[in-house]
Amino acid sequence: MKKTILPSALQVIGLGIVTGMRSAMGPAFTSYFLSQQPSPKLQRSPLAFMQKPATAKFLQTMAAGELVVDKAPGVGDRIAAAGIAGRALSGALVGATLYQAKGHKAWKGGLIGAVAAVAAAYAFFYLRRETGRKYQIRDAALGGVEDAMAVGIAAASIRK
Repeated sequence: MKKTILPSALQVIGLGIVTGMRSAMGPAFTSYFLSQQPSPKLQRSPLAFMQKPATAKFLQTMAAGELVVDKAPGVGDRIAAAGIAGRALSGALVGATLYQAKGHKAWKGGLIGAVAAVAAAYAFFYLRRETGRKYQIRDAALGGVEDAMAVGIAAASIRK
């Protein structure tokens, strides 16, 4: 029987989008999801650390810190070289882990996650910037709205 890959792809795209918005949030939700529902397919994988409760806690702390730091003045743009590279790598980690956990090829999930993260990083960067300009809304306020959207998308992505 052929395994369907669509649910896995949609989950990776959702968490990849979240990673493009907040680089630590996608891995944090992925690790939390897998720590609650461990996959035997990850046990002997280099990605097994993603389903350990300690990893989930660490990544949750990183994600919470990112929510605060994002609103600080002087933080570099997410589409700068370092920011976009970090988001691509985080998206790849999310995708590879989820695909491996479901018995699919990790590299395919990694590619989907990285592309979704990079696309979302650019989309939300310009959406936030242009919305602020057009409606004269402070960037920190828009960042808070973006945080809420990211949490909502992530929560929907890990729901069964």
